[in-house]
Amino acid sequence: MTSYDDQVVARIDRAQADVADQLRRADTKAATLLPLFGGFLAGVVALTTRSLPAAAETILWLAAAPMAFSVLLLLSAVRPRISKRGRYGFALFASYVERPSDLLEQFQNEPPAVALAVDVCRLSVIAQAKYADVRRAVDLLYIGLLLLGVALTVTAVS
Repeated sequence: MTSYDDQVVARIDRAQADVADQLRRADTKAATLLPLFGGFLAGVVALTTRSLPAAAETILWLAAAPMAFSVLLLLSAVRPRISKRGRYGFALFASYVERPSDLLEQFQNEPPAVALAVDVCRLSVIAQAKYADVRRAVDLLYIGLLLLGVALTVTAVS
């Protein structure tokens, strides 16, 4: 069993706290952006209560597609990502419900720095996926809101 010095353990502990914070930030960003779809929907409803020029109606339909995909990506970002294999985190711990002494033995045999490093790596993959979803959703929101603005302009000019 390899022993790690206190500096390595402290560094990996800080990295774990940073990654956990990034997960919270990604969830918060996605949850903050989801209401923008409500604003988009309100704009569409306001426009569709009257007859629209064909161009404005077409643009509205074009705006709906990226906005809908954006909402799907944001929902994906806030959706819990639980391992199906149950080899990590609370999913793993739950598998020891009938034999907690085996879990204690596993913890005893695994150096703390290794356990923290595994945690940092796995949480980092989750955080990276969440941020990628949020980034793509924001790009799609830009496109949808731009098209909504064009539809509003076409309606006002007509």
